[in-house]
This record gives sequence, C-alpha cells and structure tokens, in this order.
Amino acid sequence: MTMVLLYALAGLLMGSFLKWAGDYLPRLASSAAPSSEYTPRPISPLFWRSSIRLKESFWLGVAVEISTALLFAYLWERFGLSWRFLILAFNCSFLLLVAIIDLKYRLVLNVLIYPAAVVTLFLRSIPPGRDTIISLLGGVVGLSLFSLAALVRRGGMGAGDVKLAALIGLMVGFPRVLWALALGVLAGGVTSILLLLFRLRGLKSYIPYAPFLCSGAIITLVLLR
Repeated sequence: MTMVLLYALAGLLMGSFLKWAGDYLPRLASSAAPSSEYTPRPISPLFWRSSIRLKESFWLGVAVEISTALLFAYLWERFGLSWRFLILAFNCSFLLLVAIIDLKYRLVLNVLIYPAAVVTLFLRSIPPGRDTIISLLGGVVGLSLFSLAALVRRGGMGAGDVKLAALIGLMVGFPRVLWALALGVLAGGVTSILLLLFRLRGLKSYIPYAPFLCSGAIITLVLLR
C-alpha cells in the first residue's frame, strides 16, 4: 500500500509538471501545426492570463493531476518497477500533455511530436527485435488512415492530427493502432453529437480532436495487450 501511494504521489508531481509544460511549450508555436485548419488562438503575453477562464484552467489542472496519480498507481500495481512501466508512463504522460495543449490552445506541436517519435522508436527497439517492425507498421497505418481522412474531409482534420495518429501508431504498434484510432474517433463523434444535442456547440464550432485520439491511445496502451 505504501508503494502504491508513493507512485500515486509521483504521478501527482508529473501531473503538476504537465500543467506547467502545457502553458510553457506553446510559446514555441512557430514550429506548431494546428490540429485542424481552424485558425489557432494567437499567442501573446496577455494571452496566458486571458485565453481561458481561471476556473476552467484550475479544474483542467486538477483533472490532469488526478489522472496521472491514478495512472501511475495502476501501472505500478500491474507491472511493478519495470521497463514496461517506464515506457507506458512516458507514453501516457506525453499523450496527456498533447491533449492539454490542444484543449487550451488548439495546437499540436511539432516540437513535441517529432522528438517523441524518435524516443518511441528507440524505446521499442530495446531489446532489438520484432517490436520495432510492429511499431513502424503501426506508424505507417496511422499516418495512412488519417492522411486519407484529411484528404476526404478537408478542413475537418489538419496536419497536427495526422502526425499525432502516426505517433500513436508508433506507440501502440500494429494491429492495436486500429483499436486506438477507432476509440478516439468514436469518443470524438459521441462527444460532438452530445454537444450538438444540448446546444453547447454549433455545427461550425471547433472541437479539438487530439484529446480524443490521446484518450483512445491511452486506453489501448494500458488496458489492451
């Protein structure tokens, strides 16, 4: 029980770090790709204080901290302090960071996606073997499916989502990439319908897509083997 609490505390600290990084990293938005063709919010010193109401930002931060605390405790309970624990903790924390930034600033940052792809391939290649091929195949499938979707539905999906789908494919591998993307698309579709039904959004309203993709990927990484 003591170890579970310690790992939950580690997750809580990681959540606090993700909150800070989610506000700091968009300053590097010169190398960012919008998650859709919707015009992203401008980044300026005043923007940090006025873009999102304080109450919304507070509860988002609380949700992130609780999520990472529960996630770290669960991963330790299931895998112990192992290589698999470290990989899953890295992947899930990164995906949460991407979701935070897209929720708050409508951006999927290249300065996050590209290094994460390199790190993911490196981690999947230790020890060398079949995992690397499965990871690369997952990345190709994710990239291909969302590139096709972006061509078919112009304006609804941008380069940021396509790159994120490719990264998720690298993380989960093939065929689990199909589950991860399907769960993300399903979650996004159901949420959009509910928002329309309750008149919280209009048909032309922007809804960030990356958080749903990240949620599908986290569920796949943690629960599906």
